[in-house]
Amino acid sequence: MCRSVLISALLPVLAELACAQPIDFELRTFPESPVVFADTATAPAPGLPQRQLVTIRDDSQKSVAAVMFEQSVANGSKIEIVAIERVSILFAAREKRRVSVAVGDMSRKLQSGESLGRPVLSIVAVEFLDGSQWSAPTASQPLHQ
Repeated sequence: MCRSVLISALLPVLAELACAQPIDFELRTFPESPVVFADTATAPAPGLPQRQLVTIRDDSQKSVAAVMFEQSVANGSKIEIVAIERVSILFAAREKRRVSVAVGDMSRKLQSGESLGRPVLSIVAVEFLDGSQWSAPTASQPLHQ
């Protein structure tokens, strides 16, 4: 009996996750970022609800070990950081890769009923295989769109 109650309680949640619409992110890159978005579109990750795929390219001369993504949204006159995620991914200089980014927090934020701007996905840090790192400059410097 407990099992059937648990299953019936989870069905609406699972249905919502399975039917989740992809988030229409504005992709932004800092001018000096060694890793950039290689495509303007994101797509749902097949079989992975609450995750979206994005294509990135290593424009540096070094191999990458991890990329940190930031999801933000304008909330009135303020920019609100909704999620930050470090994605471990090994790829060589000048190579493109498709990675999945968790979007559950942003999805919930957009469904909150608040009046929000378009969600933004940015690359804010890169870790290289040689141990060096790149981090985004302060918020006062512009992003490329």
